[in-house]
Amino acid sequence: MQNDPTRAAWQDYLDLRRALRALGDEVRLAIVRTLASSGEMKVTDLAATLLISQPLVSWHLSALRRTGLVRKRRKGREVYISLDLARYRSIVGQLSLLIEPESQRQPVAEPVRSPGEPTPQSRLTPERL
Repeated sequence: MQNDPTRAAWQDYLDLRRALRALGDEVRLAIVRTLASSGEMKVTDLAATLLISQPLVSWHLSALRRTGLVRKRRKGREVYISLDLARYRSIVGQLSLLIEPESQRQPVAEPVRSPGEPTPQSRLTPERL
């Protein structure tokens, strides 16, 4: 049952739905845009750039992290955040598959992950759908 193409397609659809829901907020879109242009930055600097409170930025970042769109790195007391471009491109590829005729479809590249890093699906539970 694990190799069932229908099940895999459904999981891809649910994954895309979660990602689009995470991107469906103007603050989160501003975060993605800022991280895409600035690269890695401290959460406090991101909050200052967007002119919103640091707790609110952290709350929005948690939604983006659950879908794998951003990565977090700690260095002492500082928290650095960056956009996962491979994951972002994967989502864009999945979205394009919705409108392309099946005969023109090409496989979507999976994002490169660190060894032992969980996939976004394994961090989400069915209740979050």
